[in-house]
Amino acid sequence: MTVTDFRIVTNTAPEPDLLREANHRISNHLSLLAGTVQLQAGALARGPEKLSRAEVSGLLREIAAKIVAVGHLHRRLAAQPGRHSINLGDYLIEACATLVATLSLGGRVHLMQRLTANCNVTPEQAQHIGLMVCEIVMNAVKHAHPTGLPTQISLICRSEADGRMTIEIGDDGVGLPEGEDAIRDGVGLKLIRSLAHALDATLRIESDSLGLTFLITLPSRIHSIAVAAS
Repeated sequence: MTVTDFRIVTNTAPEPDLLREANHRISNHLSLLAGTVQLQAGALARGPEKLSRAEVSGLLREIAAKIVAVGHLHRRLAAQPGRHSINLGDYLIEACATLVATLSLGGRVHLMQRLTANCNVTPEQAQHIGLMVCEIVMNAVKHAHPTGLPTQISLICRSEADGRMTIEIGDDGVGLPEGEDAIRDGVGLKLIRSLAHALDATLRIESDSLGLTFLITLPSRIHSIAVAAS
């Protein structure tokens, strides 16, 4: 009997810089996504013993929306290889449109954008901001109008005079219930705070009877890095 000698030939050539960078980004973004899912899992473990079909379906749809957001960013990066900055305004418009389509929210959400052209960030910062905006939009859909009325959401990105950048997301709902606990509690708000902290950003939440607004201000050094890389 003849025994064939099989050998595995490996390519020892160095990995191209672009591919190595892409793999690094994908790994980081998937880790970030896994962290958000783990946060939700922890909240479920502390929650009620049983969930309705509608609640489970909603949770799965929200996870799917986050996965789609990550995929959307990487499609955008693949279309512009070698780019180290992203126009945040364009990215957020596309990300919100994708979110609305993924969650079948057509007719329930009306988006208004006022975005300046020079809001550039790195892909990693875009991913954090995109997940924050997705979480804020999903929270607005669920809580802004308890009666089920369509929710109007405004999305603003602007550069401040001191070089910082502010992203403002607001809705026209009933605002938060009275009391500090309403701001601290909730998986969505904890996730938003965690993502803002990772960016070293300032997060301010304003609430009244005319709606709820999140203001995320990035330090000037983040904006400078992205502009220099563009």
